[in-house]
Amino acid sequence: MGFYDEIQEMAAELLAPETEGGLAQGAVSLKRIATAAPDPSTPWMPGAETVTTYALNATVKRMHQRYENGVLVVETGDMVTFAVPEVMPVLSDRLVIDCAERVMTNLTPVPAAGTPVMFKAWCAA
Repeated sequence: MGFYDEIQEMAAELLAPETEGGLAQGAVSLKRIATAAPDPSTPWMPGAETVTTYALNATVKRMHQRYENGVLVVETGDMVTFAVPEVMPVLSDRLVIDCAERVMTNLTPVPAAGTPVMFKAWCAA
């Protein structure tokens, strides 16, 4: 087991639900919608959708305002920090936070290069 694999396991333990000794609050899941190829006899109609949901070990932090390069940026949204799930998340996935479906506006692996240990996602309110 490599160094980053150990760090990845540690992040998953820290971000686990409170009932498992972690720091996670609420219910957060990753929702992926995949559309099948259209039927060749009716190419103008989209194919069937498949929805898959993955439970996440995560914490959610409300973002109100921050300074970037000396400029005050005011925003309302959430920053979600989550352990590496079963599937690699992509920006087109949705986050479901306490039953409310949210669109991700940014998705960043931590660290930015190499094996991800966790992810940070930003969602507009």
